[in-house]
Amino acid sequence: MGSASRSRNKAASSSSLVSSPWQISVALAALTYVGLKWVLPGLVIGNPILKALAGALAPQAGLFAGVFLFIAVLAFVKTKAGQVRRGDSAATPGSGIDHRLSAVNYRRELQGFAGLPVPENAVSSPGAGKPAVWTIELIRDIEWKRFEDVCQQYYESKGIRSETTALGPDGGIDIRLFQDDSGKATSIVQCKAWGERFVGVKPVRELLGVMTHEKIVKAFFMTSGKYSDEAKDFAKANRITLIDGEMFLMMINRLPEFASDKLLAFATAGDYRTPSCPRCGVKMRAVKGRGGKADFWGCQRYPACRQRLGMRRAG
Repeated sequence: MGSASRSRNKAASSSSLVSSPWQISVALAALTYVGLKWVLPGLVIGNPILKALAGALAPQAGLFAGVFLFIAVLAFVKTKAGQVRRGDSAATPGSGIDHRLSAVNYRRELQGFAGLPVPENAVSSPGAGKPAVWTIELIRDIEWKRFEDVCQQYYESKGIRSETTALGPDGGIDIRLFQDDSGKATSIVQCKAWGERFVGVKPVRELLGVMTHEKIVKAFFMTSGKYSDEAKDFAKANRITLIDGEMFLMMINRLPEFASDKLLAFATAGDYRTPSCPRCGVKMRAVKGRGGKADFWGCQRYPACRQRLGMRRAG
């Protein structure tokens, strides 16, 4: 009974220290080390028995101090965990916490941890309604510039160094891939965020012309939609890999879960549907066509910038 009682008392003491501020355990560690190493031997010089005991304990000062330091670490971890839990419970309806900011901060922290840049024009928006998983509908909803950036970040997640081209005429190259130490691109990528539309042979043939000009023997053509049979036959004969929306979705889903989630956070940060101006980079605005003409996207900086984009159409 006495032994069991002592064990319970030790456990209670340890638990109490773990629940106390971690600085207390650090202070106890310091006092224990100094006391056993120098203070106690100096106090018992005149007593041979206590002097021998102090001499035996002095070399163990570091061990006893280490016990308190270990408890200090546990107390520190417990304190931080409690702060996280309190932060989570605070972000509940009626708490006064802005959930829009919480959602945006989560996405930004996730991207920062992953080493992913926050997309330009990623205007803060509520987390509600954001896709929780990758779907073909999401891939087809992403605007053209974000689609290029998502494709580029996909290659980065696979450990392939890549670069996107600047705004403006890209010469038929959206992404350059570097898979050796030569410093020269080993492959090029063309991206088309065309919703569900088919990519015909003409853009694929143009990519071959760019490959010839750049002296590149391998290229990828990525689209959110599909390819015509003629485009597939031409690509197969010319070392061009075609990746349609369904295939890209499969490639993303094959990533490790954490990498896929990071890419999802990057893809859906802010306004990912409204197209960016190819010339300015700012988000465009929908403009009603006049005189029976089709609606279009116009630059918000009009008339300084007169860039237009057609509205997407299915098929």
